[in-house]
Amino acid sequence: MNNRKKVIFIYEGVKAEEKLLNNMNKIFFSSKTDISILNCPADGNIYMLWTRLKKDEFETNVVDVLKEMSTIAKERLKDLRASDFSEIYLFFDYDGHNNNIPKEYKNKDILGEMLKTFNNETELGKLYVSYPMIEAIKEIDAKTMDYKRLYLPLDEISDYKQSSFSQSDFNHYSILDKEHWFIACNASQKRASLLAQFKEQCDYNYFIHNLDQERLYAYQKQNYINNGHLLCILNSVPLFLLEYYGEDLWNRVIVNIYEK
Repeated sequence: MNNRKKVIFIYEGVKAEEKLLNNMNKIFFSSKTDISILNCPADGNIYMLWTRLKKDEFETNVVDVLKEMSTIAKERLKDLRASDFSEIYLFFDYDGHNNNIPKEYKNKDILGEMLKTFNNETELGKLYVSYPMIEAIKEIDAKTMDYKRLYLPLDEISDYKQSSFSQSDFNHYSILDKEHWFIACNASQKRASLLAQFKEQCDYNYFIHNLDQERLYAYQKQNYINNGHLLCILNSVPLFLLEYYGEDLWNRVIVNIYEK
């Protein structure tokens, strides 16, 4: 009898996100006998998924909606039900233009509402947002264990994917190893701390209780979006790892002990 816990990762695209999450799965989850990961693209973005759930007054589960939205997800989920998954995680990009939001939501803080909706992995799911998008991991410098740039003007988001990352240590997602991920964890927790309290370092207790996704978005609005039309660059996938594996991983990242 297979007693492996099933976890589903839901993401926006079928290229960058799938490669990065598959690599993370291989390094951090594949050897764990109690976890089985299923990656499913949403064939759209978080706004489309959320608005569909909202129309159903959040009585429809995410798995059923995915089957309707995505042909790939429908195939991967054909023999599975929502009840088969013990945890649901969503990884999506910040969309400053909100191009896929219905007109009635255009003047509302829709991302703030979504972070309140997707705040529990054992219910509708837990959402992690990357600013401006998942490619932000390419901004990380391996030597400094930090992001190369602090912010991006909002009007440059649409061109971000075409930015030149030729010198990036994180260019090829499929060959990243555990050391790369530890560096990314270090960089992202420093960036999250800087975003919240203008310090590059915090302890684990502060991280867990003050740097959740909803608060980080609030800090983005307060310190950058509404105060300069900027976006603080941050990939939140490493933050997921730090939350999932807790203080043990946190301590290894902070003291820079990398397992080969």
